Amino acid sequence: GHWILDGDPEHSNLLRFALTEENFTDTTVLLCVAMTTPWNIMDQLKNWARILQDHIDKLSLSAEKTKKLQNENIRRWQSYIEPGDELESSGSPTKRISRNLELPDPDPDTLLPLPEGVLTRNLGLDLIVVVTKTDYMGDLERDYDYKEEHFDFIQQSVRHFCATFGASLFYSSVKEDKNCDLLYKYLVHRIYGFPFKTPALVVEKDAVFIPAGWDNEKKIGILYENMHSIRPDQYYTDVIAKPIVRKSTNNRDVEITAEDEQQLLLRQQQCLQQQGVPAPGGPSPAIPHGIQKT
Repeated sequence: GHWILDGDPEHSNLLRFALTEENFTDTTVLLCVAMTTPWNIMDQLKNWARILQDHIDKLSLSAEKTKKLQNENIRRWQSYIEPGDELESSGSPTKRISRNLELPDPDPDTLLPLPEGVLTRNLGLDLIVVVTKTDYMGDLERDYDYKEEHFDFIQQSVRHFCATFGASLFYSSVKEDKNCDLLYKYLVHRIYGFPFKTPALVVEKDAVFIPAGWDNEKKIGILYENMHSIRPDQYYTDVIAKPIVRKSTNNRDVEITAEDEQQLLLRQQQCLQQQGVPAPGGPSPAIPHGIQKT
């Protein structure tokens, strides 16, 4: 099943068909926001997380079942290992688990505790946040004077949200073909257990990929180094404010009224008569010297 609520909170009552007690463990949820309206990103993410939480609270999941789902989220985060690093200590049960979802749970003693701020809101769901239309970043730089630090501020805000809910993060662009195939491969990896060998990508600002379990405050802190005029703890919309569109009064288009057709023809007839052009059917006048016949 593939369900799309189309970004309209009015459709949230349809969640009762898409997310049920029966399919809860087999469901992956994508929260999609667009870089075309970066000032709305955090409000939209928080709003849809709240809608999801409200819906989950209405499901008749037992406390035991809920706890099990939340523990699976914690285990998934703790047992993540960067592709390529698993060879370093392939004997560790944690490393083996991360490659094979069907193996039994590892000994909790072998897993590191969750970093600070991670999964403080645990919905028990597999969440992926997708920031779409990242090709629009160039337009934001040109039209709204966005700088590198603005994009770093947006990214650190979204990454903190993802850590709070234990979500993965993708920056994607269909127009520029950024991360579209990678998102598909990650989805079949998470849903069906297909192998996935791509490590986190944080170099290209418009093609970020951060799998659940990779991030922490220290890695997010690298973004702060370029934020000179912005503090990471500032309120989001104070930094990424919606632009005010002012209607220009100076360059207002002047309305031009067309002349009445008969008046136009009358003026043309008078001009022709002054130049000695006869009425239709009359003899052709002599053309004065110096005037070319066209």
